Amino acid sequence: MNYKETIDWLENIPTSFDSNYDNYKLKLNSIISFLHFLGNPQSDLKFIHVGGTNGKGSTCHIISSILQEHNFIVGLFSSPHLYDYKERIKINSDYIDENFIIEFISTNKRYISKNKLSFFEISFALSLKYFITKGVDYAVIEVGLGGRLDSTNIITPLVSVITNIGYDHKKFLGNSLAEIAREKAGIFKTNVPVVIGESNDITSEIFNNYSKEVKTNIFYVNQNQNNYDTDLAGTFQNKNINTAISSLKKIDNLIIDNTKTLRGIKNVNQNTKLIGRWQIVKTNPTIIYDIAHNINSLELIFEELNNIDGVVRIVFGTLDKIDQLDCLKIFPKKYKYYLCSPSIKRAMSLNKLEVYAKKLKLNFKSFLSPNSAFQNSIIESSKDDIIIVTGSTYLFSEIKL
Repeated sequence: MNYKETIDWLENIPTSFDSNYDNYKLKLNSIISFLHFLGNPQSDLKFIHVGGTNGKGSTCHIISSILQEHNFIVGLFSSPHLYDYKERIKINSDYIDENFIIEFISTNKRYISKNKLSFFEISFALSLKYFITKGVDYAVIEVGLGGRLDSTNIITPLVSVITNIGYDHKKFLGNSLAEIAREKAGIFKTNVPVVIGESNDITSEIFNNYSKEVKTNIFYVNQNQNNYDTDLAGTFQNKNINTAISSLKKIDNLIIDNTKTLRGIKNVNQNTKLIGRWQIVKTNPTIIYDIAHNINSLELIFEELNNIDGVVRIVFGTLDKIDQLDCLKIFPKKYKYYLCSPSIKRAMSLNKLEVYAKKLKLNFKSFLSPNSAFQNSIIESSKDDIIIVTGSTYLFSEIKL
């Protein structure tokens, strides 16, 4: 198989999500067995494990950038990707080699099919095999879903990080912040320091109790209002930067130099190729891509927009998840919305979006595809307008700039 054929096969394996999420099971036994089959590559890697509801991808990339400025070789596993599967697995600023993916899938295809591994399990195992083969100094791992039963939770890291707790993936993680926090806290390990980026009375109690149970130390980030010199756009990134710095300071025998740290913060995009986080892709009109996909992350977008003048047009499409329609409740009435539905089975139907948008009296138009919604937002814009594309990562691969 060539690269395209390999990725097509990988993205269509029977154990991927179906429209009702029924084929997705949170479990660890499959990944443990697969990694044993691969020679347990996780045994010889130094990990930094990052979970949370929002900001964990950005935090991972900031950590990677700072470590790179300290002359370390850094492996980074994150998800999802926007355009190309290779975005999920990087060493410094370089995407994983296509030939390595082809060889890995080809070599292990029989095992994968026989044991019905999920897309995420395969991807995570692939990343570990790649990192050990390339001899990285550190491997920064983003939790996929939850924590306790996420495939990435088979690692023993140098530090465990939780950026924050919000409502997302209720089908798997629970309907309350306390339930979700318990699942996220599942990444705590005995004698491995834990860093919490943001918390409240409810989640702090959960984290404190769980840290005592597993016998580890927990640290809460002082989220002061530092304004860093960074190539990351969006003031909300300051919290992720503070969390990243605090996390690295808790790693034994790692000496962090302030000058190199500030250089890492300044060059995150350059060092890691981070995309999709308040990413300004064009001006006149200003077009911004952001992968916000739940209420908490969308609230950050609207807070950011409060500081910007001009007509705001939002291209929005999302997946059909529990309470996901509630996102529309926080949509400001003053903006113009271009509703669409990405071309996957798990997408929320256009009709469902339309009915709720009418109920909320939003100023919207609806379109059959993300690209038609996007193109119409451009046609109707003046050079001073702002266009935000958000709601689901699946939108971006369908949009033609």
